[in-house]
Amino acid sequence: MFNRKNKIFYTKLIFIALPIVLQEFLNSSVNMMDTFMIGRLGEQPVAAVGLANQIFFLFNLLSFGINSGAAIFMGQYWGKGDIKNIHKIMGISFMLCLFCSFIFFVCANIIPKTIMGIYSKDEEVIKIGVNYLKVVGISYFFMSIILTLNNSLKVIGKTYFPMITTFISLMSNIAFNYLFIFVFKLGVTGAAYGTVCARTIELLCIIFFILRFKIPVLTKIKNYFSFDFKYLRWFLAAAVPVILNEFAWALGTTVYNIAYKYSGTNAQAAIQIVSTIQNLFVVVGMGIGSGCAIMITNTLGAKDFKKAIYYSRKCLVISVLTGAFMGIVLMLLSNFIISLFDVNDIVKKYCKLMLYMVSIGISLKSFNFAAIIGVLRSGADTKFCLFADLLTVWFIGIPMAFLGSYFLHLPIYITFCLVYLEEAAKIFICLPRVLKNKWAKTVI
Repeated sequence: MFNRKNKIFYTKLIFIALPIVLQEFLNSSVNMMDTFMIGRLGEQPVAAVGLANQIFFLFNLLSFGINSGAAIFMGQYWGKGDIKNIHKIMGISFMLCLFCSFIFFVCANIIPKTIMGIYSKDEEVIKIGVNYLKVVGISYFFMSIILTLNNSLKVIGKTYFPMITTFISLMSNIAFNYLFIFVFKLGVTGAAYGTVCARTIELLCIIFFILRFKIPVLTKIKNYFSFDFKYLRWFLAAAVPVILNEFAWALGTTVYNIAYKYSGTNAQAAIQIVSTIQNLFVVVGMGIGSGCAIMITNTLGAKDFKKAIYYSRKCLVISVLTGAFMGIVLMLLSNFIISLFDVNDIVKKYCKLMLYMVSIGISLKSFNFAAIIGVLRSGADTKFCLFADLLTVWFIGIPMAFLGSYFLHLPIYITFCLVYLEEAAKIFICLPRVLKNKWAKTVI
């Protein structure tokens, strides 16, 4: 098992993936602390912030799609040693992400009540969410730049810098949240101010580290935008399916929350808490998938297809094993974690039952993330990834959510279990595609 070839693989993976795992854990911890601190204010504020953040979730996943598409090219260019074209791809990412942030900022400030009305029937929840959205929308601009810079750092193997700046953001967020929520008594709106302040500090820290250590991702502005229309069209041919993939998946996830509103505010509060906790425990699988994606794209850029296929097999096995381990840990800690939230007994009951399902499902999620993000997208097999997510989310997950919540009026934990059928179906679709090795090709 631990021959020289395996040792090299595991050493590379740990060096690249561990900082990503820690960064994703810290990112999820930011959301966890928001939910925990707001949870001290009651069920309605928890539901309001969770639902209001659905618009950020859409923006974040859309930006992730843009940067994932960019990572395919940048990773292969880095493997080839072509920094000039990396700057061009970064310029396209900056342009598209900033445009998206502007659209979502406008929506958060012009039609916040309409947005909240989509997800909730509770007037108080809608009112709280509107106040939160109007402030937190400012952070979208900062996030668009942060996500692009972090993506470029990860692609060239500097994964520990995003980890450090995310930690600084977490500490800042906790401090500002406490100040605005509890000292200045601004409640949920204070949490929004805390987020804006934390993201501002995070962006400044990223720029500082890049300049301080002379990392070659910053250049003159004209170098970012030196591409022509033909170059942009070539990029979009491979990236658009990724962007549509992430947006369709994110939109589908928000539609789940539309379905869950028919189960009541207690159910929605439980869903927001469980989603936040789940994100903390899937970070290992996400880190491994992202780490393998970097290794595979760099290897494909160097035209070493045999090694890329070898990496893909290792990636899938490790993702399942680590997912199972994290599931066991979650099952053991679930009662303690739930006890930290100041919510009523009904919400706690729902959370406990749903977390048992999450404990089992983490392996499924980890495998699917590794297969789609880590392997298939690395070789620009983006149209198939779009097909797999559209089919499972929109034709399995969403129908199950409405069947359980709207039509059959099942308890939220049963509906939640039905939705998880999406992950099981995705494995049967993606595994044969990975094993066929058609994804192992260069695009640059």
